[in-house]
Amino acid sequence: MQISKGLELPWYADLPRVEARFYIEQYGGATDVWIGKSLYRMPDISNNVYLDVAKFDYNRCQAQHKTEWNEIQKWYANANLQELGITRKYLLHAYFLAAATIFEPERSHVRLAWAKSQIICKIITSHFNHEATSLEQRIAFIENFRNNVDGLGKTKSKTGHEILNILLKTLDQSSKDAWRIHGRDISHQLHDAWGAWLMKLNEGVECKEEAELLVYIINICAGHMVSEETLMDPVYKRLSKLTNKICQQLYGYENEKVLGIDDCSTENNSTEIERDMQALVELVFCESNVVNQTFLMVAKTYYYGAYCSPETIDFHISKVLFERVV
Repeated sequence: MQISKGLELPWYADLPRVEARFYIEQYGGATDVWIGKSLYRMPDISNNVYLDVAKFDYNRCQAQHKTEWNEIQKWYANANLQELGITRKYLLHAYFLAAATIFEPERSHVRLAWAKSQIICKIITSHFNHEATSLEQRIAFIENFRNNVDGLGKTKSKTGHEILNILLKTLDQSSKDAWRIHGRDISHQLHDAWGAWLMKLNEGVECKEEAELLVYIINICAGHMVSEETLMDPVYKRLSKLTNKICQQLYGYENEKVLGIDDCSTENNSTEIERDMQALVELVFCESNVVNQTFLMVAKTYYYGAYCSPETIDFHISKVLFERVV
């Protein structure tokens, strides 16, 4: 059964909390029988104490995730995100990806920063690429952000004002959380990272380095400070470029799958994605540290979204976030 589950979901798409949930359900505790030259039990590996502790820990984490899900729904309602094109289903999907990857109760602030950042990226990208948004409005948005001003700006764009207000409040909350937990002020780093991403986004539709931004946000919110020296390191730059490429490809692959496009170009893209994922894994494990590992962590969530069907994702969301282990 464990082999069957492993074959259903490739390692590139395997999220830690999804894997843990199904492993607990497959783990037989003291009833597990091992097969060698004869049938035998291994109480130091398979026993009911381990199983009970695993269930308790899983349900404890899940209770925290439910609390956070209620919190993010309040944020969704108070910020009127539905009017900005964000559905509750997308909201749940974004939070699930963060919670299924970074699951520990004490890392709540990192999960929320990740999920909210992904949602805000989608909102801003849609706004910048909307035909009604002029170049002047985009530039005004960036200038107001740089000046930390949530006013309407020169273009009197109500939508831009609302989005900017949401972004600034979210950055302020993430900065306060980091200061409370790690005793570090990350406000300037967050502001600079978002400012750089906005500038790249404004340069063209194809220049959307969202994955790199998410990696940076996750790392600094988790207390892993990314210095200027790190940003200029050849390995870090290679990881950034490769992760951005993979995630853009996976996003396009997912859209083609939704539209029912199945041609040679899709097959070629799939082959290239597999090759790039292998290169990313090799680079991360050869130069392994917590900062570099975040690149693979984010890439796997994009791979998961592209690989799994909507029905499978809904099933995993239900299992991971809402159904207690009994």
